[in-house]
Amino acid sequence: MSSFIYRNEGPDTDETVYTIAFHNGYWLMVWNPRRKGWEMPGGHVKENESRLLAAKREYREESGFDVDIRDVLDLGYCYVFAAFLCEQVTGVYEMLPKLFDEIPQHLAFSKKEYEEVIPWARDALFGNPKH
Repeated sequence: MSSFIYRNEGPDTDETVYTIAFHNGYWLMVWNPRRKGWEMPGGHVKENESRLLAAKREYREESGFDVDIRDVLDLGYCYVFAAFLCEQVTGVYEMLPKLFDEIPQHLAFSKKEYEEVIPWARDALFGNPKH
């Protein structure tokens, strides 16, 4: 179990991050009850916090899992991280986590965005065999 604490209670900035983390070909999403949809774990970067630490903190807070982040994509309005899913380090989390191999119905955000960033994250982690 990891002993590093990612908790940061500082004020939010305008920057947002989310992480797409893979395990055995599946990626983890969380059910957001407020938005009534599936989404990637993420949220706002806090003051005096790096985007990388914000992505790790948000992932753990929302899903209970740690991630091994390997790449980042700037969408202009949000930073998306590609990662390997690590162990679940806490049974206390904000949202219900679930593994998927297809984009589910009832999304909290745009399906079109996920259709673009999930393949990017897969390629960033595993390479693109088409090239």
